[in-house]
Amino acid sequence: MIKITVILLVALSTVGCNGFVKPDLSGEYNDSYFVVFSGFPAPFLYTASAVQWNDDYAVTTRHTPFLPDIAYSCSTGCDLAFIKHKADGSYPSWRAPCLGEEITAVGVSPYMMTTTGKGKVYQTPFLNVKENSGDLYGIHDAPVIKGMSGGPVIGVDGSVVGINEGYYSVTPHDIPAQTDLRGAERVSIFVPYSIIAREWRLFQAQLNHDTRPIGPTPKTDFCPELGLKPLNIKAK
Repeated sequence: MIKITVILLVALSTVGCNGFVKPDLSGEYNDSYFVVFSGFPAPFLYTASAVQWNDDYAVTTRHTPFLPDIAYSCSTGCDLAFIKHKADGSYPSWRAPCLGEEITAVGVSPYMMTTTGKGKVYQTPFLNVKENSGDLYGIHDAPVIKGMSGGPVIGVDGSVVGINEGYYSVTPHDIPAQTDLRGAERVSIFVPYSIIAREWRLFQAQLNHDTRPIGPTPKTDFCPELGLKPLNIKAK
């Protein structure tokens, strides 16, 4: 049998939900992300999540309307932006996701509470044709809800492997045939570390001062240690 890997040529939903998330009252993930709000002319009307990248900047999705403090937007038009935000203490470690890895999707709910969903990473890449960026996003099958966009996708070692963007399917019946998504509960979309790191390098090149903020040093050998392969989605 020939294994077929299909790029999903569809538009994703960035509102609503595709499953039941759980409130996290332990505070376990609260240091990994924070809430961002829309600014003028619709202050606090829209909410999303962001993840601290280094001492001076955080990363989030670009589709949140009227997002203030944007320092850099994705060069290809992908759904990513770096915002000015001082770190409150430490910031998380980052790395590439592993194929088949169990992950936790984290973010804020419309009720301003930390919410989480459990799932795993799949190989099939996702292409949003309405975006025209040409970038391939990652897929996991954890549930996500409105407000979790920009929140961290956390690997089994606590490292952030990407940020939530939205979702395509709500139930297994919506998942396209002839993909390697068999067994997936749903299709949730995330921006993988490779794209975030690429855009950070381009952003650094634009900074016109000598003391440049340093991005986090990723773990590079975690997938083999876990007996898994790195997710094979290449950034341009």
